[in-house]
Amino acid sequence: MRHIFIFSALIVTLLLPKLALAYPDFIGYGYSSCITCHYSGLGGGALNDYGRALFATEITARDVYSKNTEEEEIAAQSGFFGKKQLPWWVRPGLKYRGLYYQVNPNAKNQIDSWYNMQQDINLNFFFDKKQTVALVTTTTYSDRPVPNTNIKNWSWYEKEFYIRYKQNNNLWFYVGQMDKAYGIRNVDHTAVNRSPIKLGQFDQSLGATVHFTYPEWDIALNPFFGNVYENEEAKQKGMSVTGEYQVVEKLKVGGSALVSESDQEKWKLAALTTRIGLSKGSAFMGEFGLKEKTNKVTNADAQLGVYAWIESLIYLRRGYNLLTSIEQSKDNINKASNESLKYSIGALMFPLPRTELRVGVTNFKTNSEGNGIPDSWTFQSQIHFSY
Repeated sequence: MRHIFIFSALIVTLLLPKLALAYPDFIGYGYSSCITCHYSGLGGGALNDYGRALFATEITARDVYSKNTEEEEIAAQSGFFGKKQLPWWVRPGLKYRGLYYQVNPNAKNQIDSWYNMQQDINLNFFFDKKQTVALVTTTTYSDRPVPNTNIKNWSWYEKEFYIRYKQNNNLWFYVGQMDKAYGIRNVDHTAVNRSPIKLGQFDQSLGATVHFTYPEWDIALNPFFGNVYENEEAKQKGMSVTGEYQVVEKLKVGGSALVSESDQEKWKLAALTTRIGLSKGSAFMGEFGLKEKTNKVTNADAQLGVYAWIESLIYLRRGYNLLTSIEQSKDNINKASNESLKYSIGALMFPLPRTELRVGVTNFKTNSEGNGIPDSWTFQSQIHFSY
């Protein structure tokens, strides 16, 4: 942990004077509430009309447009069919994300792979023009089996489907299958605060969420009952709570807690989070947590571990950004166990409308009691299309 905090402090020190632009959760632009751009008030999933326009006019490079093209014209082209208006009761969307990666590049044991990370169809329906009641759905194509589920190779399935009800601007209800309410929903599902603690790409759960949101604070409660596709013995059932408080403008601190169990294992999670806007668009995020896992099959003692995740996104020019992240994880702090460290640096680019490119290198370190484990390196590149 000491190395994590020293290195993160160094990064902040180096980046603050540059007054760079970035957009983690858009808090640097003053958009501290996820409901501004997403159908889900807790973030993630499909963008609403405003989110599409914001992506086109503040995030994406405008190199393909002439200098005479107004931002309003670019925003008007951000719909599913461009400028063509859709009926008020439906909003579709398409998303594809592919990953090419090399493990130990230029070494004798180099491994090259391509992975289809995301193949989604979003269909969102509204029952009134004010969008008081909405049905949000995401259908996903899987080209490989999903562990502990009945999802096989080459199959379509409903990743998320929920009813959203707006009581008023400060109170929202969600009922159906969706992501659990916990922590920061960063896009990297392999990060230590996502899939390793059962909050990854395929860990949505049936449940209900009540979300109170105000300008300075918000809180969400989420009882959940397991994914509809999971084997019965693997379904995690429990409760989570998450919230944030705005200390000053562009500085939010928060916390999350989760307790759940299945027939196979039990989880207890707790985390502190922070999101900081350093200047217009520039931002920094961190999540620091405890994780306790109990294997109910072996009746082994619970393992209490820790994790830390830090990310910054630095503006180079519109559409082009420097992305850095630091991750630390230790599965058991009560006895000798491996500690993993991960350092990543790369570029996050939006060179064309509806297009995202990522390139980067990652260093993996494992500190083991009494054993020397060589570092490993990974080169990754992603392409993401969103319509």
